[in-house]
This record gives sequence, C-alpha cells and structure tokens, in this order.
Amino acid sequence: MTRIKGAKVQFPMRQIILSIVAVLSFSSARAEMKIPWNTSAQSLPWIPGNEYIDGRSKNFMDGTVEEKGKVKAEGELSADIMRPQGAKGPIPFVIMLHGCDGFGRVERKWGRDYGGRLVGAGYGVLLLDSFGSRGLGPDGVCSDPSQLTWARCRADDAYAALDWLIGQKIADPKRVYVLGRSNGATTTLIIMNRAIGDLHEHMFAGGFAMQPSCYLMKNVEFYAPVHLFLAEKDEATSPILCGQMAESKRSIPVKTVLWKGANHSFEDHEPIHVFHGYHVGYNAAAAEGTIKAIISALNEAKKAEN
Repeated sequence: MTRIKGAKVQFPMRQIILSIVAVLSFSSARAEMKIPWNTSAQSLPWIPGNEYIDGRSKNFMDGTVEEKGKVKAEGELSADIMRPQGAKGPIPFVIMLHGCDGFGRVERKWGRDYGGRLVGAGYGVLLLDSFGSRGLGPDGVCSDPSQLTWARCRADDAYAALDWLIGQKIADPKRVYVLGRSNGATTTLIIMNRAIGDLHEHMFAGGFAMQPSCYLMKNVEFYAPVHLFLAEKDEATSPILCGQMAESKRSIPVKTVLWKGANHSFEDHEPIHVFHGYHVGYNAAAAEGTIKAIISALNEAKKAEN
C-alpha cells in the first residue's frame, strides 16, 4: 500500500536542534578502506520476460565512455566506514550507495548526514564509492542513457563490499542492509532481486531505495523487504512506475512512501535548481521523514529478531 506524506509537515525547532546535537555529540570511528572487487560467478538475465538485458561485467573496468575506454580486470573499491565509538564484534551495517554523479560534495554531505544518523542509532555505515574507484569524472554517469547497465554493475560492487564486511568480521552476517539514492536506488532494487541474490554467497537483510528507476521492475521478485521513498514531483524517475511495481503481487510486499511536493534529490540541502534538465532540491519533511523511517524499520527488524 502506498502511503502519502505531506511536504508541509513541520518539525518543532527545538526537536530539530536536539536531533542535530545528538548526532554531532555521538562519537564515531571513521576509516577509509580499499575493498577487493569481485563479480558474480556467472551472467544471468535478471528481468522477467527479458532475456537480453544483463549488465554484468567480468572486468572491474569495462572500457565504457565514462572510463575513457580503459579496461581493467581487477581492482579495488574505495569506501568510508563509520562505526559507533567502542563498537566491538560484528554489528548491524548499512551500505550506502551514491547517485549518478558519485560521492561529490553534495552526495558526500548526504552520506555523512544520513550516515551520522545511522551511527547515532547504533549501526555501522559503509559509504561505497563505485565511480571514484574507477576514476570517473565529477558528472559520473548522469549523461549516460544506459544507467541501468551501470546499476547492474554496481550491484556486484555492493555484494563485494558485503562479502568483505562479513569476511573481516565487522558486520553481523544476518543484518547488513543497503541504502541507495537515484542510480544507487536502482542498484538497490537490482541487488534485492532474488535472481541476482542467488548468484552470491551472502545476501542483504533488506533494501531502502530513494527515488529509484522502477523501469522493467514490475515483476521482479525480491528476496527480503524493500522500502521505497518516492518524490511526487520527481522528473528524473517516475513515482508512478514505482507505485505500480509496489502494487504488483509478490511473496514479499514492497513498502512505499510518497512525499507530496518533493522533487528528486529531496535529501540534499540545496535549493531547487535544474540538474541535467530535471528540477531537484531539498524538501525538509521528505529528507527528515525518510531517515527517521529507515531507522525505525531497522529497529523494528532488530526487535523482531530478538
């Protein structure tokens, strides 16, 4: 069922200030990491009824336009890790995925904002940089019409990070989630696709997708809970297609929140402006409501397991 939230919801100033103070005062350990890349063992069409679209790459760099034609069989993924100060042993983790332009100034701020809130709630965070790791420019793949192919490639990046977190005994194997925005949200839907998950040793406990492209996703089966956070005025990705996908019958229902009056990239503290032909920019109710809903869902899952 699609729930509609109004963008005019106002949060008391005292509540906002206390939330900011709580995050800033919560001590965390942060480190930069290099993660060995690996891909799924085989190629597999992942869209029901479409035997031609795959997108899996056997190479770390596959000679795309954005990679300036460079081909590289092996490579390492750059990532920032944040953990609650003093955290010991494997803990629940969230792998965060950037949008089409990578972790530039704006999206890195989002990573530290949402990431800080997650750490404050007791979760580890890994900010996975798929594009900086491959030397892509500041525009990432935003001008590339084949973003679906990139999203499939990035799904293997996320599974490589999942394997590494578990192998290093940093993350609880049963409680690693993925949170993506825009192209990273589309990647999240591919990650959670049962056909893709079955190709990997480890699987995610759930996925959170902020303004994904749901093109060709209507009949996809997910292997764990998926939460969508959509923007009513999104011009870059269709909230209508995502609503239709969520309403399709499947064994694990998709939960959806549609934010009224919100544009694409509502999580960024930037005024409404045009980016690659689309209106994007901040919506306070959507940005705050989304991270609160994510933390609430994580906490509910934790209670259910206990």
